Amino acid sequence: MSVDILKISKDAIEASKIYDDVINASIGMFYDEDKSIGGMPVVSKAIRSLPDDKILPYPAVDGGADFKNNVISWVLGKYEDSIRKQMFINACATPGGSGAIASTLAVYANPGDSLFVSDIRWQYERFADRAKLNIFDHKLFKGDSFDMESFKNRLHELCAIQKRVIVIINDPCHNPTGFTLSEAEFEQIIDIMNELEKNKIVFLYDLAYLDFSHEDDNRKKITYIPKLKNHVMTILSFSGSKTFGAYGLRLGAAIGLSHDETQVNEFHKKYVNEARGSWSATPTVSIELLNHFSKKENKNEFLKGLDHINTLVQKRSASFIKQAKEIGLKTHPFRSGFYTVVLTPDPETDYLKLAEHHIYAVPMSGGIRLALCSLSTLEIEGLPQKIKKILNL
Repeated sequence: MSVDILKISKDAIEASKIYDDVINASIGMFYDEDKSIGGMPVVSKAIRSLPDDKILPYPAVDGGADFKNNVISWVLGKYEDSIRKQMFINACATPGGSGAIASTLAVYANPGDSLFVSDIRWQYERFADRAKLNIFDHKLFKGDSFDMESFKNRLHELCAIQKRVIVIINDPCHNPTGFTLSEAEFEQIIDIMNELEKNKIVFLYDLAYLDFSHEDDNRKKITYIPKLKNHVMTILSFSGSKTFGAYGLRLGAAIGLSHDETQVNEFHKKYVNEARGSWSATPTVSIELLNHFSKKENKNEFLKGLDHINTLVQKRSASFIKQAKEIGLKTHPFRSGFYTVVLTPDPETDYLKLAEHHIYAVPMSGGIRLALCSLSTLEIEGLPQKIKKILNL
């Protein structure tokens, strides 16, 4: 389902100028309880403190050596040394996680190929259309768990007719459902991709919400990636724009991992070429923002702000899910993240009904997505009851 999320958000903003009861749950940006955006004054302060030579010059197309090392360290965390001992790694700066996704399709897919994604998903169709690709999907859920049988059968089916396949997994904090894979589920996905040695698999691991997972160790699953065999090339898609709550700065990276050094060298060469021919370079200020917070003293201060955001997001989501369960309002399985999806029979009509009552949300296949990250705890109180009543669910 293709919808203009930014237009829905704009409609909500316009409505709020007239009505004082507007609920804008349309767009995935964190708002604090006082409705200030981003939630981390330390980030705004850091941006304003950067000198001109960290903002105005052209950057290296790939972000430069410092950025590449810093972003790899940021994403891999305490497991960096272990993974570096097992795999070759390189990186390229991108304008948000979206840039990493677009580059991956441009570099590894051929027009007419099919992209392997789940049936409930973020708007990967937009990237597929640009690259002239088809969609080949698997069922995301079986009950409250990941549908491993559908993933395996459908991937084998596609690999029987297509030599190279790009497999997208959006985890943790799946957009739009708020589902997060368990370690056991993730390991099974690794095992299934390993079965397909006659194919070339590009595993695009979309980590847009990596820093917002409610898991005890939100980077542990990355340690399973070295178990992948040589026919699998892994691309980690990182969104610094989301991590730092600086959504308009467009900061991201594509991180390539493989047991084959030639594959990683080729990855870097092709991504730099794709970047140069598409957006030229990621903004210097974005690159330097990550470099700034990669310094230990600055990172510690940032992590305090991140903890504040995660505490609030967890509180908000727990409140909504608890209320929904109490009144029988059905949602997709939720484990952590910015969003949840309320199941409705006719999303395209139902989101308009909600808008008539000043509740702005996004229609998705099978339901309505609510960005709980953007709502205060007060706004969430009683919201499931309102939705159930308006939609007569």
